[in-house]
Amino acid sequence: MSARLYPLAVGNFALGTGMFVTAGLLPPISADLGVSRSAAGQLMTVFALAYAVLSPLLAALTARMPRRRLLLLAMGVFVAGNVLTALAPTYALVLATRVIAAAGAAMFTPTASGVANALSTPERRGRALALVMGGLSVSSAIGVPLG
Repeated sequence: MSARLYPLAVGNFALGTGMFVTAGLLPPISADLGVSRSAAGQLMTVFALAYAVLSPLLAALTARMPRRRLLLLAMGVFVAGNVLTALAPTYALVLATRVIAAAGAAMFTPTASGVANALSTPERRGRALALVMGGLSVSSAIGVPLG
């Protein structure tokens, strides 16, 4: 297995943790922003919807961009979105910054899968994809509880 796949798995681990850690933080988020827990829970819904809508759109818009640059840009957008989320003083701004973070994730995960496919021989593609996408699974089991 190519050592170049491990950073992609780690990237998916970071994205998955950032996506799902919100669920465990609903009480302090709702208290800090002065909204109900249900409203705070909508932050996860907004992220998921933005991810679903933006993923194919951003894939089309970035199709000609070099993959390495796209992966770095995607992770940068995701990190910026999360930093802005941490600094946002209002619920509306937090919602907007979750969309920014989702845009980064929407670019990274599909690109990482495509790169894993391209870096692997046909007989190893299943393992390569399992490793890269395993980062998301491991984030649910380890990253979210740690967060």
